[in-house]
Amino acid sequence: MARRLQVSFYERGHQSGVYLFPKDRPQPPSYEHSPIVAEYFAHCEEERRGKRGEWARLIGSPGEIFPNTALHPRQPRTIAVWHPRGTHQTEVWRWYLVDKAAPSEVKDFLRDYYIRYSGPGGMTEQDDMENWNYAHAASRGTIARRYPYSYEQGLGFEVDDYESEGLRIPGTVLDITEAKSSEHNLRNFYRRWAEFMEAESWDELASWRRNGATMTARAAEQP
Repeated sequence: MARRLQVSFYERGHQSGVYLFPKDRPQPPSYEHSPIVAEYFAHCEEERRGKRGEWARLIGSPGEIFPNTALHPRQPRTIAVWHPRGTHQTEVWRWYLVDKAAPSEVKDFLRDYYIRYSGPGGMTEQDDMENWNYAHAASRGTIARRYPYSYEQGLGFEVDDYESEGLRIPGTVLDITEAKSSEHNLRNFYRRWAEFMEAESWDELASWRRNGATMTARAAEQP
């Protein structure tokens, strides 16, 4: 039922994927093998909808805080920090988030789920590592060094002021719901990285500070 969006914030270099659900979406059944776990997460979803109102339609998926922090707000809820260790290695620190007040059955379920999902023993992370290793090796090849990579997928389809059923999403948004391949968020990351490499000062990078100072100065000039 959801629309799949990529959202970038150009001034900061941050980006994320999100799912945007319609207003009338029902709450699907989940964790039906365990009534305690199912009831707990149903309660959490009810609390989330009550607190966030219209914004509860927006469900997060993996995103990045520039330059090296990754967030995953859905299960498995995790924060990862990526530390370069030379040209060919990266060290990853990952934290998993579990509600302190959750029943012991929920904590045990999440512990097992996180171990199977992410980290050195996780199935998805092992699969990702295989992709990264192959891509890294291929990028060192003769042909790969001879020609530049293309990051043009989805170029020209991004919009500002994206709106759905009255909910306006901030940032620059690319809707990839209809299986439209996109590198929108990657372009934003590398664009911001290039700015860091070329800037002569921190003031040049913190453009929002200059904008704020200009607005304050203009307000002071008003009689």
